[in-house]
Amino acid sequence: MKNLKLILILTLAIALRFININNYPALNPDEAALGYNAYSLILTGKDEHGISWPLHFKSFGDYKPGGYVYLAIPTIKLFGLTPFATRLPNLIFSIIGIYYFYLLIKLLSKNNNLALISALIITISPWHLHFSRGAWEACTALSFIIIGTYYFFKDRKFLFILFYVLSLYTYHSARIIAPVLGLSLVITNYYLLITNYKKWLLPLFFGILICLPVLFSFFQNGGTTRFGGVGITADRGPLNRSEELLNQHGNVKLVNRVIHNRRLLYLLSWGQKYFSHFNLNYLFINGDEVPRSKVPDMGLLYIIELPLLLYGIYKAKNKFFLIWLFIAPLASSLTFQAPSALRSLPMVIPLIYFIAYGIKEIKKPIIYCLLITVYLISIAYYLDAYYIHYQKRWPFAWNYGFSKIVPYVNSVKNDYDNIYFTNKYDQPYILYLFFSKYPPHDIQKQIKLTPPDKFGFSTVEKIDNITFYIPKQIPDKSLVIDDKMFIP
Repeated sequence: MKNLKLILILTLAIALRFININNYPALNPDEAALGYNAYSLILTGKDEHGISWPLHFKSFGDYKPGGYVYLAIPTIKLFGLTPFATRLPNLIFSIIGIYYFYLLIKLLSKNNNLALISALIITISPWHLHFSRGAWEACTALSFIIIGTYYFFKDRKFLFILFYVLSLYTYHSARIIAPVLGLSLVITNYYLLITNYKKWLLPLFFGILICLPVLFSFFQNGGTTRFGGVGITADRGPLNRSEELLNQHGNVKLVNRVIHNRRLLYLLSWGQKYFSHFNLNYLFINGDEVPRSKVPDMGLLYIIELPLLLYGIYKAKNKFFLIWLFIAPLASSLTFQAPSALRSLPMVIPLIYFIAYGIKEIKKPIIYCLLITVYLISIAYYLDAYYIHYQKRWPFAWNYGFSKIVPYVNSVKNDYDNIYFTNKYDQPYILYLFFSKYPPHDIQKQIKLTPPDKFGFSTVEKIDNITFYIPKQIPDKSLVIDDKMFIP
């Protein structure tokens, strides 16, 4: 019976994540970049820029970690270059992550019911579900961290280190979260290290060895370029504020420079960004400010889960998951775009644990019945928002229409001297490459990135006779694809 319950939960998890994954939501440029570069490697052994088997992919100039691209090679080889094939690795690992989350809770709590409740709640969680249905490297990296954490407590040292290192190859934020969380595991369970320190030497050497390639690539270009674009120092607000305050003093003295020091203001900015991840409005009402990271009129968690979360924290008093909860927003807080549901996705694990613990502590059947009813209504509301209202409310966030417009453009491409695509939608060139299955050999010969913008991102403005912006003067015999054509 216990296995049957788990099988039913995992079946539900697969169904919620698999249904119409090829179309909902529409493929976004980051996903297209991952898929197209995997496709390019399959056909040419090089990425879109002609670089052979890189660890970081230069796409948009933001140097994406290469782990997910390599995971997508088998699925794209098998199913072709489609949104489904591009998203399938994350779907698979999100399910595996749910299974290992169940195993982890069962191992730590010795309570199968709590483990089953935890698996069920994360299965239907808007936060985890949302990032399971796309090629989101953050969700795959989180699954690696969950698996690695389980093997730490199972005393499987090599597997613990292997999966934590895999997360470093998969997503930028994991390069902060995984080492800090791993160190906290070692410190809070120091007796495992003291009593078996000789058995840790070889796994640690193995971990350092397999970390070296990604560390070298990170400091060479991959990580530093990315942090320069989205890191907290990319926000000039504290710097400008410091200069404004100093100028107001007129005769600037040493004490003024100490009080209004830009480093102090950046520290205060970091604190604000860090604690913003615990804002109840962010978690339960409005969610992320980025439309691509949420559904309309919902938070990241169901409102019904707020009292369950508070009750669970009070009753569980679990130090490990509290430590995890406070570590999880670190990477996101170091960027100027905070709070970020994507970069702080690891928060979902301790939050779900405490919510599940709060449910477990409920003793009255009538409350259980009421809770199930409210959950069913909440899930129905979420699915309605996701499948019906999402694409109509924020079509621009998901680049709707490219899958239909690109084949049309290719069919008439030779009938026009010039074709102009609107650049209102993010990175249209990569979506054109993806949906046209543009020959990688051809793009490698002509690809040219624009100079980086203030966030460090670049784009490609021209491929063949297609220009990805609309000029003020349109030459004769031109086709214009404006944003009105993309309304779903």
